[in-house]
Amino acid sequence: MSTRRKEKPPFEPGLIPAPGALLDWRDSQHFDRWQDRPCALCDKPTPMRSHSGEPVHKACASLII
Repeated sequence: MSTRRKEKPPFEPGLIPAPGALLDWRDSQHFDRWQDRPCALCDKPTPMRSHSGEPVHKACASLII
């Protein structure tokens, strides 16, 4: 018996949840373990990346939604 892994659906940049909805930060695409970059909103360094790939803190991103 073989087991199949579920393939992850393709990532579509620019998709933003509806106002009041929560962002899903569990995916590894939202974390850059090699380089911290200045947050697009507060200019402090962060390893987190938004859905579109720009550096942003989770707290800063949640203020916009």
